[in-house]
Amino acid sequence: MKFNQICVLGLGYIGLPTASTFATHGIKVTGVDVNPQVVATLQNGGLHIHEPGLRTLVQAAIKSGNLVISERPQAADAFVIAVPTPFRVERQDVKPSGQPDASYPKADLSYVISAAEAIVPYLRRGNLVVLESTSPPGTTTGVVTEILERSGLKAGDDFFLAYSPERVLPGQILRELIENARVVGGVTQASSDAARDLYACFVRGDIIQTTATTAEMVKLMENTYRDVNIAIANEFSRLADRFGIDVWEAISLANRHPRVEILRPGPGVGGHCISV
Repeated sequence: MKFNQICVLGLGYIGLPTASTFATHGIKVTGVDVNPQVVATLQNGGLHIHEPGLRTLVQAAIKSGNLVISERPQAADAFVIAVPTPFRVERQDVKPSGQPDASYPKADLSYVISAAEAIVPYLRRGNLVVLESTSPPGTTTGVVTEILERSGLKAGDDFFLAYSPERVLPGQILRELIENARVVGGVTQASSDAARDLYACFVRGDIIQTTATTAEMVKLMENTYRDVNIAIANEFSRLADRFGIDVWEAISLANRHPRVEILRPGPGVGGHCISV
């Protein structure tokens, strides 16, 4: 498929680089954010986030005329949802004893829901919608599908719908956005094919196709793997302090094992998505 016009909803650490990269590859892009300060800053040549090389990329995209910043979506061939998915703390149901269970975090999909609702008036037959936000498995086939089908169109039949998680490291986003392998999961095979064609305009890494729910699970697996490995390295550091040993030496020796690769201790889990 060929995409001449793309609408990217959410201009944060993923949405803005993605929109700018599409634009610098010759595609007309509308970058949308509901925060008027973000919109005004970008329209006035400023930048609201820090990422090496991003200012130059954004300015080039806007100067080319291919990137337009707006508070509202517009008709497009493809829509990319790249909004935050933080978590909110809830309490479980009260036990029979009368004592409630401990609080637990739950995904806050309000931004995803708002973005999907904003697309509905502009959705046309043959369009592609891609969710990139870190989401619980089933979000694309459940929450997003239900909202988009209020348009009267059916996902997978009348329009294409897919999930494709970002896999970039802050500080290396512009390079990894292009070079890293990308997973695309559609609600149908045709949707996966459409998402592959969309990202193929700038992705140099492999584009691997699967189902939408599998792609959502892959993203959470990757985040969890990173989180656990960072946590255990820091726990080893705490134990080494307690025992009065050099943690760097201990890790170096442990990593001589052919199937062990402990990370270096640091300040903890960072970035914008691993903790989510």
